[in-house]
Amino acid sequence: MGQYLDRILKFSIVILFIFFSLNISIAKEGNNSQLNLDTLLELAIKSKNSGKVLFNFEKIDLNLLTYFMSELTGKNIIVNTNLKGEASLVFNEPVSIKQAWDIYTAILKARNYNVIDKGNYVEIVSNREVRDIVPPLNKPTGNSTKLITFVYRLKNAKLSDVYRILARIKRRGTIAPYYPANVIVITDTEDNIKTLKNILSFIDSIDSQSEIKVYKLKYVNARELSTALRNILIDYKNSLKIFSVNSLNIILVKANSDLLQKIDSLIKDLDSSPDNLSLRKFWIIKLKNSKAKDIAKVINQLLRNAKILSKGKSANNSTLGKFTVVADESTNSLVIYANQSEYEAVEKLIKELDKEKKQILITVLITEVSQSALKEIGVRWQIFGTQGGAAFKGGLSRDNFFSLSASGSFVAGGISSSGVNVNVNGSSILFPDLLFLFSLLEKGSGFNVVSSPKILVLDNTEAQINVSQVIPFATNVKYDVNGNPIINYDYKEVGLILKTKPHISGNNIIIELHQEVNDVIGFENAQVGNLSYIVPKTSKRQLDTVITVKNGKTIVLGGLVSKKTVKSMEGVPLLSHLPIIGNLFKYRSESSDKTNLFVFITPYIINKPEDIAKITEEHMKLVKKLQGKKGEKIKGNVIETRELKNTNSANDNQSESLYEDYQKYFE
Repeated sequence: MGQYLDRILKFSIVILFIFFSLNISIAKEGNNSQLNLDTLLELAIKSKNSGKVLFNFEKIDLNLLTYFMSELTGKNIIVNTNLKGEASLVFNEPVSIKQAWDIYTAILKARNYNVIDKGNYVEIVSNREVRDIVPPLNKPTGNSTKLITFVYRLKNAKLSDVYRILARIKRRGTIAPYYPANVIVITDTEDNIKTLKNILSFIDSIDSQSEIKVYKLKYVNARELSTALRNILIDYKNSLKIFSVNSLNIILVKANSDLLQKIDSLIKDLDSSPDNLSLRKFWIIKLKNSKAKDIAKVINQLLRNAKILSKGKSANNSTLGKFTVVADESTNSLVIYANQSEYEAVEKLIKELDKEKKQILITVLITEVSQSALKEIGVRWQIFGTQGGAAFKGGLSRDNFFSLSASGSFVAGGISSSGVNVNVNGSSILFPDLLFLFSLLEKGSGFNVVSSPKILVLDNTEAQINVSQVIPFATNVKYDVNGNPIINYDYKEVGLILKTKPHISGNNIIIELHQEVNDVIGFENAQVGNLSYIVPKTSKRQLDTVITVKNGKTIVLGGLVSKKTVKSMEGVPLLSHLPIIGNLFKYRSESSDKTNLFVFITPYIINKPEDIAKITEEHMKLVKKLQGKKGEKIKGNVIETRELKNTNSANDNQSESLYEDYQKYFE
């Protein structure tokens, strides 16, 4: 009996000690003045009746929290030492009473207290001294060394992922995950807790399509790098979030996996080892006329070459390779990490490289002329002589032009200065009377304009003109389960492909040319078992050359000859259809003719956008003269598929708008 009374006395003393500690704590802490014993008791009874508790305690004293948990769970709690510290529990959803108890014990364990279940009561004892004060994550304020336990319940993120990320960030504080309630318990200084709250809020806002990655920076400042990344990746601002922790010099990035790979590469390039780190910062230059990746390639190549030449010199005397230039293709910008003097030096170079390039308007006239028509032109040419006509240069004459063309040995030549001169931007450009040659055949049937395309291209940029049809080619035959034949087809382009790459050299234009002509020349029967099907036969004519042309002069490509055979039959009506003797009333004939393909190419250097208007006007006059009727557009047997390709991407908007000015006249 005496032993039982001793226990009761001991228990009463402990309870008095708890209440004494609680009263002291309430008196000392102004923040918890509203959390008096009556308020906590009322909340505990209400939560106990509902079976759920919603934590909403900001920096509650651990002694007050212990009293609340005792009333909530109905457990007798004995504290053998004064509980020191505070805890913050701010949940958006209620938890069960069991989960609340587990969270409470996790808080105590994080503060180095052991919770021992004695059956009729629970005893709380100190486990060991709290570990050394952790270094602050931010600059210390008034209560920077005061320890606080913070409990955060996750809404979206996985607890295992959050714990892994925080484990990389924290240094000496304690972090304990509690998986049943999806909460994480953190004990750290008050200043560090503020930073970790922001980090948790950032991490927990993640959506199902995004991932979070932590980057520990070595050389660059986290705040400056995060600002630079936002500017570089401005097109991804809706799907990208960046959070920087400056005291630890880390950044957290939330994005999809594809964008994270791009960011990995950017940070790898930008977080490089520099000298005089405090003098360096990020600079962004948005290019107007050139591709960012091309300029970055040139500058980095110069730096590499300079670094090779500087080998053997003292490292203190060399500053090469200390700054970085990275291209951002999505915004066509250069991101430069350099000090003021380095930036000024490279900025001058970039401005020179980013100057507006000249453009070349390439006009092309593609014609087909039969060999018989060429002979007719030759006769009429001798009649007309050279008055009002076009003379040839470069070793060509009126006589050998047609003979060489018909034989297929003629390749290229130039047209002389006979024609109309137009002043464009202070320069005289000749529009030759070469089309007079074909106007002799206005009423003939052996002349056909295939196409008259035009394309605007930047200097040193490849352009392609594709005038072709897509033809189905039967490749093989298969049979289904019922024995029915299935013919497989492959589709190929048949027509003209012309690739040009012009280079401006003064008033001359050097043009790299590739011309390819594919034609269907006939058909033949293919036999597979008892099945026969028709397969087209094609021919390929190709020409590759490099030529130099003066601005506004015309180059003729010829010698691409194809042979066509025409079979015809005439017969007496009715009688020619009689069996056997019907052949006596039929007349069959077969004729063949060669067709010559001529390509007239005229390049014009465009210095100003308004130059196009003058050139287009004269070109329209030539085309109208060719058609023989004023205002008549290109018609005839023009091949159906017309495709213009320009591999240039820089200054595309300007090129397209200029091209629209004259394209409408020839649609």
